[in-house]
Amino acid sequence: MEKWDRNWGCRVDIDATSRGWESAVLQNSKLRVTILIGKGCDVVEVLYKPRDMDITPRTGRGLRRRDEAVAAPWSEMGSFLDQYEGGWQEILPHGGQPGTFQGASFAQHGESSRLPWKVSIVEDSSERVEILCTSRLSIMPFYMEKRFSLSGNSATLTMSSMVKNEGAVELPVMAGHHLAYGAPFIGPGATIEMPQGTTYSAHAATVFETGRRSNGASGTWPKMTSDTGAEIDMSVLPPKGTKSDLHYIKPLEGWYAITSADESITAKVMWDNKSQPYLWFWQEFGAGRTYPWWGMEYLLGLEPWTSAPGSGLADAVAAGTAPHIKPGDSISTALSVHIDERKSR
Repeated sequence: MEKWDRNWGCRVDIDATSRGWESAVLQNSKLRVTILIGKGCDVVEVLYKPRDMDITPRTGRGLRRRDEAVAAPWSEMGSFLDQYEGGWQEILPHGGQPGTFQGASFAQHGESSRLPWKVSIVEDSSERVEILCTSRLSIMPFYMEKRFSLSGNSATLTMSSMVKNEGAVELPVMAGHHLAYGAPFIGPGATIEMPQGTTYSAHAATVFETGRRSNGASGTWPKMTSDTGAEIDMSVLPPKGTKSDLHYIKPLEGWYAITSADESITAKVMWDNKSQPYLWFWQEFGAGRTYPWWGMEYLLGLEPWTSAPGSGLADAVAAGTAPHIKPGDSISTALSVHIDERKSR
């Protein structure tokens, strides 16, 4: 029997499509992972099969058909946000709002999440599957590789990324795993666990129409002072309609865990926090009632990044947080997501 006919153990299909987008699907007995190869390598499904629970979010816009997305008007903000179905994105070389750097113009969250990638199978056995996805940027001379793998009966998705400078000059880069979460996995009452002693700072500017949730001060997780002076526990997600905000967290170790409000599911994310020392804590709890959310979304982002602040490559370079890559050199990051459930008594 040919490998692609296997319907047990670990298996992989790189010839799938999702609403017209070229896709890859990796599966084992615990997880089904769908990746939009034709759209930035977006991870649009991490389904925990025993609970039929997808921990990636889906926005009200949903995943638009490829022909609809291609026909949509382009804009600096909309190139990312108007086609943001939720899911998880690989972001580089520019993170955050539109900006410029040394004559290059970047739309919201740069270039990598809007490009089609190429895919090949690295390993395909009932014990382990791995795919390799590759792409080249056009604005800056970066070559990218991203690997996804599942092993055995483990509920762990492993992802690793590499970016190489193919140019003739040393170049800075911002690289982030845009990991977001939404219903039905998280909502009011869901909790976040961080390593003890984790610190944070707030985004310096007000980028949300409602003002901001915090008073802008730095602190130690999970205590935060609100814009009205009240003390907030950031580890417990608030009611719908709570103001939005953006914080930069510095965990002492590279992990965090999110548990659903009913405590049935926990997703633990582990990464190399030496290569990505910043964790962007993006909060959209439904208070944003104009573009782009229209009051529809309750979303949480906990995103490992090389750099901060989230206002573009030029600001990260000025802050001294953007790693520089010499010609011919590369940097790598690695991340895993493990899903666990509380056993019934």
